[in-house]
Amino acid sequence: MLITVSSGLFAVGMWLGQFDFPMSPGQALIFPWVGAAIAGYSACALAWFATGLLRYPCIEVSPAGLKVTGFRSKQTVKWEDVADIVPLAEGKNPEIDVVLNDRARADVDIFYRGPLAPSYMHAQRSVHITADLFAVGALPLLDFLDYYAFSPEDRAELADGRALRRLASMGQPTPDV
Repeated sequence: MLITVSSGLFAVGMWLGQFDFPMSPGQALIFPWVGAAIAGYSACALAWFATGLLRYPCIEVSPAGLKVTGFRSKQTVKWEDVADIVPLAEGKNPEIDVVLNDRARADVDIFYRGPLAPSYMHAQRSVHITADLFAVGALPLLDFLDYYAFSPEDRAELADGRALRRLASMGQPTPDV
């Protein structure tokens, strides 16, 4: 919100001559347009988030399964359908790939329709989590998901809050003995 307001005020102030900075004529011509572009982009992003067309990624875990909400879709997977939890290091961001059993498919809700919308069939077959978007960190998140994927006897912890303690302890270094 502050970026939208400040960039818009900067652009309007430059065009009206209210802001006077020591600049070359080229800078005085370009900077207001850059400020207007930043204000427009941030206003569109705010509108997308406010209307629900763009959602911040989150992971919901329950004793029944896993819901992964990304920017453009939500994928729901039952624990029984998970074959493996694999870390990926493709590109710049660490990812976690939830590998599904051969015939298993994720339930998909695509809430963004547009040129960059995910394919429904692809979203059913693969679940990728961009791990560095979460404050807990990529490695504790990987360990947490891996633990509950292959420890069905402990999944009841996901319903009563004990799982939060487990997640918090996964990020702590182990003491040397």
